[in-house]
Amino acid sequence: MMWILILLICSIPVSSFLWTNTKVTGIVGRSITINCRYNSRFKPNMKFWCHGWTRHCSYLVRTTDPGGQRGRISIKDYKAQRVFVVTMEDLRREDAGWYSCGIDKQDSDELRTVKLEVSDEPVSVPVIRFLTPNIWCFENLVSVSCESVQGSFPIRYTWYEKTQSVGSKISENNTLDLHCQLFKQQDHQYYCIASNTQGEKSSEMVKVTIVHRSERNCIFLAQIGNRGSGVVPVKRKVTGVLGRAITIDCHYDQWSRWSVKLWMRQCSVLVKSSDHHGQRGRMSITDNMTQNKFSVTMEDLRFEDAGWYSCGIDQSSLISVSAVELQISDDPVSLPELRFLSSPSNASCFGSSVSIFCERVQGSLPIHYTWYERTPSQDSKISNTSKLDLHCQSFTQQHHQYYCTASNTQGTKPSEMVNVSVTHRPGENCSYVAQISTSGADDCYKISTVSSTTTNSNITSQLDISYVVWDVIRWVFFTLLVICSVSVTMFPQKH
Repeated sequence: MMWILILLICSIPVSSFLWTNTKVTGIVGRSITINCRYNSRFKPNMKFWCHGWTRHCSYLVRTTDPGGQRGRISIKDYKAQRVFVVTMEDLRREDAGWYSCGIDKQDSDELRTVKLEVSDEPVSVPVIRFLTPNIWCFENLVSVSCESVQGSFPIRYTWYEKTQSVGSKISENNTLDLHCQLFKQQDHQYYCIASNTQGEKSSEMVKVTIVHRSERNCIFLAQIGNRGSGVVPVKRKVTGVLGRAITIDCHYDQWSRWSVKLWMRQCSVLVKSSDHHGQRGRMSITDNMTQNKFSVTMEDLRFEDAGWYSCGIDQSSLISVSAVELQISDDPVSLPELRFLSSPSNASCFGSSVSIFCERVQGSLPIHYTWYERTPSQDSKISNTSKLDLHCQSFTQQHHQYYCTASNTQGTKPSEMVNVSVTHRPGENCSYVAQISTSGADDCYKISTVSSTTTNSNITSQLDISYVVWDVIRWVFFTLLVICSVSVTMFPQKH
């Protein structure tokens, strides 16, 4: 028995001018490639691939065959690299066995034996890709392929849509066509399962968000797996007020810190962080790398600004996006607030002119302001601005009342009342008290009569002097009263 084994081993041709792997393994249904290297002296010789391990093996393919191919087997000679390559397609279990790389010679062929094993293999996790590369925003239609690069053939592919309860089968093909008619909701998720006789594997998720829909077509964002999770808006839905500004924050991961940040609508980039000062028109973008956050500000909001937008990050031509919906509201004005331009506290005692502002109003822009003076008969309009100037020349009576209205397309709201009392009027000069009705103001009756051009500091100085004089008078009067009382007691009148 030993002698037979020795004879068999010795009968296997071994060439010192030809090299290859002694054993290779192929997968059922797939192809395998065997490289056979040779000495430079054999460049002009015919090369072949044969079935068997002796010099009497049967030819399967030769370089002299048309196209170097026979059936499922092909051969190609790369003379510059001194290697010929054999490829066997669509491997079957019965293909397993002994083969030989060969070089034709006049005296005796050069052979190198190869053992081919063919095995079954489970599928690998299928790879998802768009058939239109590097695109993330689509109109109407895009095809997504699902392919398991490893595993025995045949491999079956099935597409499902992920729902809250269970995945719903929608296709038994390795390609899924995403189109407007398929989308019934705003957001969808799809995945693929690859399976063979050895098991099954599930792919990443394909996430779809509709950003615009009309009667005939739609525009949608499509992302594969976590490739779009590098950026996330703080809120999925935000509401801005007509005419005002809104700021939307988008967080990103640490790997995206140095990437260009984008703000997009549908498939168009509106502004990016690499723009001059991060601004285009009414849009601006500010990147806060210390907080891994960028903020987008949209000024002067309009009704047509409503719709779907996307926070985006440009990562070497691969766009990561996350959608956010912007709604525009037309809000009524709030009650306007009043304030003095130079407010002492709650009340103001003025001897000169003073300005009162009607402001801090919420609601859709534009907002119109109007000042009125209240009279017994009807209120009289006196100004169409947010500021009212009070001065002596405007006071024709001792008491006046003023108020402001703020209005927009949604309605009108009045402010509190401004009460003015003229305390003294010597000719063109006056002293007066101006007070917002609900402020709980301090008394100001001690103010002295001053010129309409006198400053508040002058008024304060005059008040301090008058207080001193009044205290002296009171002290003198009290002293005289005491002296008189003592005199009456010590020196009573005689009758």
